[in-house]
This record gives sequence, structure tokens and C-alpha cells, in this order.
Amino acid sequence: MRAFASSFHAWKSLERQEGVKVPHGLVFPLAVVEALGAPYGLSMNAEEHTPAGPAGFDAIFLSVLDSRCMVEAAKHFRRWSVPFRRENRRPVGRYPLVWAGGQGLHNPRPMAPCFDLCVIGDAEDSLPALLALWERHGNTAAFLSAASLVPGVFVPDHHNPTEVTIQQGVSSDIGVTLRNDIRVSHDGSRRVEIARGCKYKCTFCSLGWRTPVRENKPEQIIAEIVRSPKRVHLQAGDAESHSGINAIRAALRAHGGSDQGWTGRIDSLFENPDQTIPGQKRYAFGVEGVTYRLRRAVGKGYLTDERLITDTCRFFEAIEGENKGRAAWHIIAGLPGERSMDGFELRKVVEEIDRRRRGKTPRNLSLHWQPFQPLPGTPMQWCAGGTGARALMRAFNGLHTPWVPVRSMGGRTDHMALICTTLARSDERGADLLEALADGDVTPTDAERVTGTTHQALDLDAQLPWDFIVQWQPASTLRRAHDVMMARLDE
Repeated sequence: MRAFASSFHAWKSLERQEGVKVPHGLVFPLAVVEALGAPYGLSMNAEEHTPAGPAGFDAIFLSVLDSRCMVEAAKHFRRWSVPFRRENRRPVGRYPLVWAGGQGLHNPRPMAPCFDLCVIGDAEDSLPALLALWERHGNTAAFLSAASLVPGVFVPDHHNPTEVTIQQGVSSDIGVTLRNDIRVSHDGSRRVEIARGCKYKCTFCSLGWRTPVRENKPEQIIAEIVRSPKRVHLQAGDAESHSGINAIRAALRAHGGSDQGWTGRIDSLFENPDQTIPGQKRYAFGVEGVTYRLRRAVGKGYLTDERLITDTCRFFEAIEGENKGRAAWHIIAGLPGERSMDGFELRKVVEEIDRRRRGKTPRNLSLHWQPFQPLPGTPMQWCAGGTGARALMRAFNGLHTPWVPVRSMGGRTDHMALICTTLARSDERGADLLEALADGDVTPTDAERVTGTTHQALDLDAQLPWDFIVQWQPASTLRRAHDVMMARLDE
């Protein structure tokens, strides 16, 4: 099978968010899919390097990172001269079949009028079965009928979400990057996945709720490090919380290599007393709420103001070398219960870090701001979408911190954040919204009208469009975590 692969320019979205540009091939999830499918005859061409589009390919493979990328879906199909809606690509075989997947499709229904099939969750188990069926049937109705029987696969022609359940795929084997030399960035670095999932249960994040934690063994990771180039990207939700991270980092150091990956939690960086802080690594920490009250409510209870100050100073002090290394804080604006002056509390934290670092080597601090978006499959899925990232950024206007120079970077506008929230929780009417977005400007109110849902808080007892997806943590557990969070916000 020859597949045309698109992430709806997720890489460009990440470049805008992080302020860096790196030439690349397939995004990491699609590179994993290609490696999994290669033994079954799958080859893939990235959209960015295939200007002629998908004509002549057997399939279009879509990896949807999140609704920020999904908003571009119908635009991409128009650019490819392929009908966006499945019904307009009939009979089966007239166009390449559209295969979809990715963490942005935990609620697959907004894209259901578009794709022919969607892999829900991990692809390790379902993809080989699908490719074997395709080899037998090709792009036919018989293939889609057979695909509908593969666990973890949603086929809209055969599955009515109000009548069936789809079990999210969870693989016990996450060793694909150990068996394959996967390179995403064109900088000579190799991706090595060390863990999948997250042991923490932050209420806004999907990593700890949709699947359990799985780790590759340290000795297997180390064996691949010594076979790898010097630049290695240790792939994980939070690399520092891997149970064997000390041995892994020591092996990378002995190899003369550097980790190009990011991290997630500043506390796990110091859980091991002999942890080394490589200066070349890009460190991005999830601070999330601008006050401790907000952080505690959403699962960052360890991160008091003093802990944030102390650990950031400790991190800056531990970085090897002069003028190397920097930290980025990821901050969510518009969390439930946020107050208009809360941003100034975080400003005080930064000023105190600068005071304690006076006279030492200056270290850079980037603040990455994003409006809050409630994600399906998390305890915050019922919450209202958030706004105010740029307003919070203004609390840092005129900040003078010469020992910790600060750079603020804004993400989505409030306008787009609310549209993304509405899209992510819509049913099949989300496809109408995607087509409207391709036609021109859409307001958040327009998005609510088109989809029949809202970016406001949802009824806790209402049926959700993604309830037919069975994930690792049941809805009852999500509901309890939601109630605990809201109680903490009221304290």
C-alpha cells in the first residue's frame, strides 16, 4: 500500500507554539505507523513533500493531533482536490480510502463524515490486521465491512455510535522505535520512545486517563542509544519519570550524546538525587495554573509558589556550562475559577526567581500561554472553554528580570480556542463546521449554532458524543475526579 500522509500541518502548529523551525519528514505518530506497517507493505509520503497531492495513492492517512489542527481539515481536502465528505467519494475505490487516527480523535464524530475508518488509540494491534485485510480486498466495500470487525477500529458505514461501543486500542508492546530507526526531524536525531501514557492524573490532560503507563526496559533503550547518532530524542509524556531514567541518561552521556526531547514535570526532574541536567536539552515544564489554588485543583498540588521558585532556581543552577540551557513554562489561561488579577501572582514568582539568581549566570525563561480547552476523555471534559491568555500576558508587561530574561509566547486566540472547544465535543455536525471554516470566518457563536453544542460548561448527566468510546478509565472515575477538582476550586 502507498499512502499519502497528512497531520493537517501539526508540525507547523508546534513550530508556531514553540518558536522553533526544524525541517522534518513525517510527524512522529505517522512515522510510527509507517514503521508498524512496513512489514505488511506500507509506504508513506508526507503531504509537505508531495506537492502533487494524493492522486494515485491507495490511501490518505490522517493523524489528528488535536482540534487546532482539525480546523484545517476541509481546507486540506479542497487543496488536494478530494471531496471532504465520504458520501461524495463514492463508489468505494473512486478515490483513495481515508484512514484516520490520533489523540485528537478520541471523539471521532466531527470527522466521521470524512474518513472511511478510524483507529481509536494505539495502532500496534489493529494496523497489521487492517493492512492484511486491505491486501486481500483492496479499496472495496468488502474491505470496509471486514475492517469493521477489527477491535479498536471505527467504520462509520458499519458502526452507529448510538448503538455500538468501540474499545480504545492499548498495546502492551511499545517497542516499535527500538526495532526501527525512526527519524522525524532532518537534524540527524533519532526518536526512541521510552514510555507511553503518564502516571500522573492532571485533570486537563489526556495522557493519564485514556491509557495506562507502559515503559520500555532501560536495557533495551540503552542498547539502542549506543547504536544511535549523538542526537537522540527520548520520547515520552514525561521522560524524567521513567523508572530507569538515571541509567538511560548515564548511557546517553557516556555515548557523548544529547537528548533533543522535552520534559513535562519539574518535580520529577529532581526525584533522583544523582540526576544529571544536560545543558543542551530543551526543558518545558507544565506549570499550568497561574496560582497555586488553580494548580492544586487540576492536579499540580505539589507545585506551590515556593516549590516553583525553588525548583526553577535549582534547575537553572544545575544546568551544565555557561550560557546553556533554558526553561519553558507551559501555562493555561482561563481555567475554571481563574480571577482577573491572578496573573500578577505568577509575575511575583518570576520576580522572586530573578532576585534569588542575582549575580549568577543569566538563564532564559519562556512563558508559553494557551487558552484552556476541555478535552474529551478527561475529568475536565464537562468544563467551559477558557479565554484570556493574552490578557494574562499583559501582567508581565514592563517586567525587568535581568538574571532571568522572560519571553512570553501566545498560542491560540480566544476566538479560535472557543471554536476548537465546540468542534472537539460535537457530533457529526462538526463536519459542517469544518466546511464553514474552509469557506471563511466563523465566530464562536456560529460554531455553537452549526454543531448544536457549546463551548460553555456541559450538563454532567448529559450523553456525550464520545461515550461510545471505551477508554482505560471509566466515565464514573472521570466524574469523581471532576467533582474533587471543583470542590478544591471552591475552597
